[in-house]
Amino acid sequence: MNPPSKWPSKKPYIHKWFHSLASALKCMHGASFRHKDIKPAKILVCRDNDVALTDFGTTLEFSSDSSDSTGNAIMTPKYCVPEVARRDTRGRSADIFSLGCVFLS
Repeated sequence: MNPPSKWPSKKPYIHKWFHSLASALKCMHGASFRHKDIKPAKILVCRDNDVALTDFGTTLEFSSDSSDSTGNAIMTPKYCVPEVARRDTRGRSADIFSLGCVFLS
């Protein structure tokens, strides 16, 4: 597996990678967990050109009846939803926002 800086020509795989990572987030969120720090360094490309989301050390469990959790933010600022910078929220939307930032960078 390689970190993003070693990714092969990315263009043909972007849609596949985004779908794979979005599916991984859907599973995590369905189990009431948040990654909290999605960034390129935590996404590895496998030999079959699939991707793996790594480093669950900052993962947070949140209440199933709430889409957001509060508390101390542990996110990389460049990939952080604005609400986290204001310490308003760290819900599922923050993971989704971070994933979008990764694919825009």
